[in-house]
This record gives sequence, C-alpha cells and structure tokens, in this order.
Amino acid sequence: MELRFPWPVEDAGASSCVPGWPMSGVSHPNDYERSDADPRLVGAIAAGLAVFLVCVPFLLLALYPGAERRGRIEASLPVPPQPRLQVDPKADLAQLRAREDARLSTYGWTDRDRKIAHIPIDRAMALIVQRGLPGWPQGAPANPPQQ
Repeated sequence: MELRFPWPVEDAGASSCVPGWPMSGVSHPNDYERSDADPRLVGAIAAGLAVFLVCVPFLLLALYPGAERRGRIEASLPVPPQPRLQVDPKADLAQLRAREDARLSTYGWTDRDRKIAHIPIDRAMALIVQRGLPGWPQGAPANPPQQ
C-alpha cells in the first residue's frame, strides 16, 4: 500500500511527518537568532514604564486641579423621580400581596358616585351559585354523577 500526503515529501516510505518514523527527512533551518534581548534594554523599558505609571496621576492632578473635588459623592443627593428601583423586592412583594389580600377579602366602595362596590371573593362566588349568571343555563349539578 502506498501512502499519499497532501504536502511534498521526499520519500513517502520514510517520512518524518508520521509519528514514530525517523526524522532523517526533516529539513533544519540554516539561520536562527544568535543572541537574547539586551537585558539593559529590557530593564530600561520596565523602569520607564514604572516611572510613567507613578507620574501620570500627579501630572493629571496638576493639569486638572479641580478634578479631585469633583470625583467625590455628596452626602445629600436628590431623590430620583418615580419609578425608583426596588431596594428590598421581597418586602415589596409581601406588602403588595397584603394589600391585594385585604382588598379581595373586605367590603368597600369601588366608585361611590356610581354605587359600585367590591365584595370578598368567597361571598361573590356564593352569590353566583345562588343567583346564577345571566345567559348561562340554570340547574347544572355541581358534582357530576359517579359511574
């Protein structure tokens, strides 16, 4: 069986591209980097960067003298207009549910001028069972017969 490779290979039988085969067919580069980076240059760049990072805040304060005062938050901030973000959502939800439960379980006026009132849900269901709804058939059994 003959091996075929999509890249040029000198000898397909002894190719170095396949793991486990000898590396005799591999070409080695003729040129390489003969020295490391100059340590004095690397040290000078690091020292320059450190000096830059230390000096920039002082330079900015010299150029913008009022910037330090403007960056502080005042103690008395104005209250934003409605709607505000929730500070304690669980307490807000509990308060909403308490208001809804109180409204759904008590008697009261919805519109006094038009004489519209609200009643508790249990009482409303009892009245519908007793009186029925207009347009709905009367006398349907509450519990269907068991078979």
